[in-house]
Amino acid sequence: MISATQIRKGMVILMSEKLYRVEEMKHITPGKGNAIVQTKIRDLNDMTIRDYRFRSSEKVERVTLETREVSYSYQDGDQYIFMDNQTFDQITLAGDFLGDAVYYLKEDTTYQLESFQETPMNITPPLTMEFEVLEAEKSIKGATVQASYKPAKLNNGMEVQVPSFVDVGCIIKVDTRDGSYIERVSK
Repeated sequence: MISATQIRKGMVILMSEKLYRVEEMKHITPGKGNAIVQTKIRDLNDMTIRDYRFRSSEKVERVTLETREVSYSYQDGDQYIFMDNQTFDQITLAGDFLGDAVYYLKEDTTYQLESFQETPMNITPPLTMEFEVLEAEKSIKGATVQASYKPAKLNNGMEVQVPSFVDVGCIIKVDTRDGSYIERVSK
């Protein structure tokens, strides 16, 4: 059990015999009264998100998830097939379960799969990944590098904001936590 003030984004907690992942968390200290912890939590059974407010004195049960490495193998319809790197067992995950992580699926890439009592709860891609720019607006002459960003479509289907010097065919590095541009790897 942890205090509500120790709740952090990404934690999995158990409330009313249901598992929830903390999507957002804000510690609020009003001028009068006790502090509260305002959260957005995702029900890991039906994937719905709801707001929940904890009093700072409340106790919450934090769940420790089992983590193992898996490699992405292939897609079969709306199902994504992974292989456990230790046991070589196949693990099938639905597209709804993966959410935005589908943008970061590359064959033979290693991911962290979190499970609770053998039930998959979350999959995490590497912190950075490289993708090719398929579409990008032309650079504007005279634009400064710092001030001008433009949209670019990547070979994984995502659209990110990139500096003006990034053109079609460039390989760029992307932060998988928020989908932001990090650097150009090659032209």
